[in-house]
Amino acid sequence: MSENLQLRTCSMCGKVYGPDYKDTFCLCGFELMGNPPPSAQADVADMSATVQDKPLPGSPCLVLYSPDKQPLRYFVLTKDVTMIGRQDAVEASFPEIDVGEFLDEATARRVSRQHALILHARINDSFSLRPLAGNTGTQLETDMLVAQQDYPLKPGQRIILGGVVRFKFEIT
Repeated sequence: MSENLQLRTCSMCGKVYGPDYKDTFCLCGFELMGNPPPSAQADVADMSATVQDKPLPGSPCLVLYSPDKQPLRYFVLTKDVTMIGRQDAVEASFPEIDVGEFLDEATARRVSRQHALILHARINDSFSLRPLAGNTGTQLETDMLVAQQDYPLKPGQRIILGGVVRFKFEIT
């Protein structure tokens, strides 16, 4: 009976995960119902020590969130083009926001090396998200996005990469 309490179900595709599945997101990218196993919660506690201080008011940023919905890091968006992905020196991939720094290797591999771009248009001071070709899935809120198309970002919107990395676009 206690084993059934640790089963988690995806509300989107219906896939059921047992207690050995540590991730809080389904392979399809949606959040799983129920609590993650205690071992996954411990991994998150280790990462919480890396939270960067909140940037100055009015700063556009991406906030990286842990599976338990706690902010891990603030990335201030200072460039007109900011690459999000994971570093791979062999493939010459050096994104400005390297999610591999905050994830275990198996989880990080679910995010593409060059996953998405955050674009800043100076003319109207707006931001947009562009998923790149060959990425492992990008969501804006609950919508799966099409690669190579731009999606306007509004403060408070959630971005999920590869079903494992959660960001929120904010103007602090």
